Amino acid sequence: MIARASPATSAASRASARAKNARDGRATALGTTTNRRTVRTRAVDVPEFLVQKLEATTRTHGEISERMADPSVTGDPKEFQKLSKALGELTSVVEQYARYKECMEEISEARAMAKDAAGDDEMVAMAKEEIEALTTESDALVETMTLALLPKDPLDEKNIMLEIRAGTGGDEAGIWAGDLYRMYMRFAEREDGKRRS
Repeated sequence: MIARASPATSAASRASARAKNARDGRATALGTTTNRRTVRTRAVDVPEFLVQKLEATTRTHGEISERMADPSVTGDPKEFQKLSKALGELTSVVEQYARYKECMEEISEARAMAKDAAGDDEMVAMAKEEIEALTTESDALVETMTLALLPKDPLDEKNIMLEIRAGTGGDEAGIWAGDLYRMYMRFAEREDGKRRS
């Protein structure tokens, strides 16, 4: 029995392992303790190398957008397709980075609002809730952006060939091989992989 799965099946596990290693280098979030619960008031510190990479990605995105507007590029289908693919890969990261910067600005504004409304408990509570929500969102964005910027494995775009054979053990080995085959088939279907038996 031979199963062929999408590159996403093996790429997903490699990407999550790379993301975990990248996250280990980041500073952890800080919190402020209240009488009822801990309210997170500071987002994850983004390492300088990540900020530089995100800024470079934003610049590259802008340059590609300008090149795609060039008539000489629109007249060349191969070049246009290549630039469209590159632009598509960068657009999501650029949008997430723009939203991250907005979150940071909104957190600063909410902190200023909480400071100005020091005597109004209701306003301070509202500001803290907003800070906590924005902090959670910005942390998720940092994690997603870090994962998106990890170098891609050249094998991610390739297919795999998986061969399952029953070993020694008679009927039980054959049953086990069949179960294993069905498990991989279901996994490939769930990951939208194309399969050929």
